[in-house]
Amino acid sequence: MLGFEDSIATITELARQGEAAGCATMYTVEAGRNAITCAAAVIGATERVRVGTYIVNAYARSPWLAGIAARDLDEMSDGRFVLGVGTGNPLFNKLYMGEDSSKPMAKMRDYIEVLRAVVAGRGGERVRHEGAEHSIRWRATWDPTRPSIPVYLSASGPNMVRLAGEVSDGVGVGIMSSTTFMRDFVRPNAMAAAEAAGRDPSTLDFPMGALLSVNDDVEQARDAIAGRICGLFHPVPHPYYDSQLRQLGHGDFVEQAYELIPAGRMREAMDLVPDEVIDTMTITGTPAECARRIAEYEGLADEIVFGRVPQPEEPKGVAAFEPVFELASMVA
Repeated sequence: MLGFEDSIATITELARQGEAAGCATMYTVEAGRNAITCAAAVIGATERVRVGTYIVNAYARSPWLAGIAARDLDEMSDGRFVLGVGTGNPLFNKLYMGEDSSKPMAKMRDYIEVLRAVVAGRGGERVRHEGAEHSIRWRATWDPTRPSIPVYLSASGPNMVRLAGEVSDGVGVGIMSSTTFMRDFVRPNAMAAAEAAGRDPSTLDFPMGALLSVNDDVEQARDAIAGRICGLFHPVPHPYYDSQLRQLGHGDFVEQAYELIPAGRMREAMDLVPDEVIDTMTITGTPAECARRIAEYEGLADEIVFGRVPQPEEPKGVAAFEPVFELASMVA
């Protein structure tokens, strides 16, 4: 997972090294940087790996614009691109863009249907959709590089998971997902929705983001991940992770985090992160321990997207990723 780094040059160098280490996909995030721009840079720096977005914000661009960007990126990569899209954090959407994203279901149904039509539109073919939230009347100028491009919908809550199974090519599950969450919440809901919509549920992809805290010093790794988990509640909470923690029975910790972290009592909050959350909802420990955790997701997640957690006294720049690449080479 790339996009938090200090420069595009660092991102492209990480992409080259990740490809050499055996990473299967390089995903760019929409945070401090534009995921589409970063994906283009990663495509230019690699030759074999898939390149995708995890995720782009549907409230920041129209489905038509997202679709034609995906077509361009797929052409640039010779068919290596995958588009992950989602609603983003509604609090940030309001702060950054003045967008009300409090009612996302109708929007995302229309958005994904328009998006999938745009990425598959052949030269001269009419693309038409009239929905409650989005409509389009467009004609592609030329054929896409492939008949279609995979479109993943980011989902956590049961309603969005079902929608992803119904209309998208894959359920993009966010960080903090346990094997229980994947097995008992995500997969059955998405696959049942796909079947009800007349689709083959076996064609759905299940990528999964994961916070990765890898360190030969296990206690440092655990402390770093506790800080990162608490950081999800500051400066504003993210409903996505609130939902996942509550669905898995950790509502008490969520309420404590809401009280302590805005008050600046971060250390107290970190000490309250349940061991079960670290052990089951993150990938934390030595490279060997992390490899064993990854193996637990076999058959539940099609790929795991590492969100690297910085470690105490780690080297600067690309060198900080060496443990990640070591782990990638172990599990590739």
